[in-house]
Amino acid sequence: MPPREIRQVGDRGAADWYTALPPITRGLLTCYLVTGLAAFMGVMPLQYVYHSWQLCFKRVPEVWRLVTNFTFLGKPSLGWLFQLVWLVQYGGAYEQAKFASNTADGITAVAVGMATGMSLDLLSYLCRAFLPPVSLFGFIKLNGRHLPFAFLALDLLMGQDIWSDVMGILMGHMYWFLTDVYPVASGRHVIQTPRWLSRLCLQHGIGRVPIQAVNPINPSDVRFRAFQGRGRRLGD
Repeated sequence: MPPREIRQVGDRGAADWYTALPPITRGLLTCYLVTGLAAFMGVMPLQYVYHSWQLCFKRVPEVWRLVTNFTFLGKPSLGWLFQLVWLVQYGGAYEQAKFASNTADGITAVAVGMATGMSLDLLSYLCRAFLPPVSLFGFIKLNGRHLPFAFLALDLLMGQDIWSDVMGILMGHMYWFLTDVYPVASGRHVIQTPRWLSRLCLQHGIGRVPIQAVNPINPSDVRFRAFQGRGRRLGD
């Protein structure tokens, strides 16, 4: 199945707008809408979603909490709505600027961010990156790399908890450091997008994936090769 092409908003209005969103942004928006509305209607048991190291470390570990806590943004509220708007406006712009040519790299960046966030949270339990120029609320012009710090300052001024903003900044900069800074300084790559992930995105038409990322030797061949090899006929 060929990669899905991003279409412009047309006569269908909201449907075309939703389809035109970058794939990762569209997936996160859908996830947060579904979980938020499900929690609001009382059909999703939140006690099985939230993150708790005590529950993860008990005799029968509930390891799914390491992932499910990233799928829930909260119940519908004004703050919840603002976060969804920021996800679409700024997250979508970041995805188009950074990962428009390779959605698999974007998925890897999200996975690295999740792992970094869990590592930071575990550390505390035991003892937003490069964007094009953006306009904050349509009034303040600033460079995209400064946007996470602007949100942190807003939360600080409003007296809200800024730990989530700090963690978000660290999570985003960890991927940037391991993929852009460390390889240049050391000549080694510690973060590489798995080829099977690139192949999976290509086969299911998720965003755009360069063919060379799937099979650099023969770009026209995208078949799965895990169990292929030189065959031998068994004797009688």
